[in-house]
Amino acid sequence: MLMRIFILLILAPAVQAADWKSILDQAPEGSQVALVVEPLSTSAPLQIHYRDDRFLPPASTLKLFTATAAELELGTDFRFETRLWHRGQQQNGRWKGDWLLEFRGAPDLSRQQLAELLKHLRQRKIREIDGDLLLDVSYFSGYDRAIGWPWNNLGVCYSAPASALTLESNCIAASLTNQGVDRPARFFVPAHQPVEVTSDVMVYERERIEADLCTLESRVGPGNRYHLSGCINNRRDVLPLNFAINDPIAHGKAVVRQELSRLGIVLRGEIRAEERTGNNWQQAARVHSAPLQGLLTEMLQDSDNLIADLTLKNLGADASTPGSFARGVRAMKHSIQTRTGVDLGLAKLTDGSGLSRDNLLQARQLAELLQWLAKHPDMTSYQALPVSGENGTLKYRSSTRKPPLKGAIQAKSGTVNGSRNLAGYINTASGERYVFVLMLSGISLPAKMQRPTPITVFERSLLEWIYHNG
Repeated sequence: MLMRIFILLILAPAVQAADWKSILDQAPEGSQVALVVEPLSTSAPLQIHYRDDRFLPPASTLKLFTATAAELELGTDFRFETRLWHRGQQQNGRWKGDWLLEFRGAPDLSRQQLAELLKHLRQRKIREIDGDLLLDVSYFSGYDRAIGWPWNNLGVCYSAPASALTLESNCIAASLTNQGVDRPARFFVPAHQPVEVTSDVMVYERERIEADLCTLESRVGPGNRYHLSGCINNRRDVLPLNFAINDPIAHGKAVVRQELSRLGIVLRGEIRAEERTGNNWQQAARVHSAPLQGLLTEMLQDSDNLIADLTLKNLGADASTPGSFARGVRAMKHSIQTRTGVDLGLAKLTDGSGLSRDNLLQARQLAELLQWLAKHPDMTSYQALPVSGENGTLKYRSSTRKPPLKGAIQAKSGTVNGSRNLAGYINTASGERYVFVLMLSGISLPAKMQRPTPITVFERSLLEWIYHNG
């Protein structure tokens, strides 16, 4: 294996002399490769279709379909809404009745926006609520996390639950501080964050960590309780952490209670989750998310899973039917089929982000969508793709951030355990522009290896061959 890696590193500079098939032979041992290269003009000479009918995990390249369907069905000016309702009547500074916050999965809803809604009570000089404050999360149904999301990643923010009540991206920042070898690490989380975390993490030298196979582990308890155990390396002074909110409703209740207290409003009743029913409710205020165009740009540039999954769920929702992962997938497939002509009938999809290990997609389906997007260059789904060596997830990608590939590739990356994909466009040395899809799955490599890794060398060699020969 080491000899194979060494040979590949030696051959990399001579990529122009190789044939693309011989480069595919240098893919990591045991992996599966699917490759599509198609010209956007009739004069371009190169065309490759290699095992493009295989169903492989798309990872975050799935976001291309989510973004396109959302843009076509909702429009770039669409905004998620969060609304404040009331029923009852005011008697001086007291409100006799209930208030209700209606959440619809706004990906960028902030604590400040929530406070703006609750300030409406202060503006009406309400100091006391003789009733309940309800949280309506009925706009979505089903699980907050999709089928196929790995259980061991549920505590980290890229697996944050896609809940109708999404606040501050359902993510909390914290840290562990190195206090010296063989001593406990000090845990810190801002005091205003309504989570409970206990920790017995130790600081060890790397050699001991490797010998004991010691890792940092997070166990999730009821509500938003977490316990950290295991160990961290002594070579870092501070280890930043991000916790995914496990119970969005409990988190929402706690934040609402904090904001009411800060505003000096006394709630005599309870804060509880309940759907708004009946005709005796009146809308008091609302706040909006950023326009969908901005959200999709962020989603594609940063590969934001939460934006993708909340957008997908919204696609499956209407006035009478709550959104869910399954309804969102059905709506997305229908939109892509009817609006772009790409048939996703046989594709197995369970979310909009690509985080699920159950997702399966063909390279040719991605290529067909990219061909359609190239004919609609005004689409945000086309314009917002990261550019190699310049922005987004491709700014620092080792295989593409240096010349001649720097600036030549505009594409969506996708990585989950054992898979590494890239789908988009490449401007070649001849001046031609091509659609390309590279899907690499079934990757298993040693934990320790020299840099650059075999995956990086393989990907760079293949893309440089396309650049020089296209």
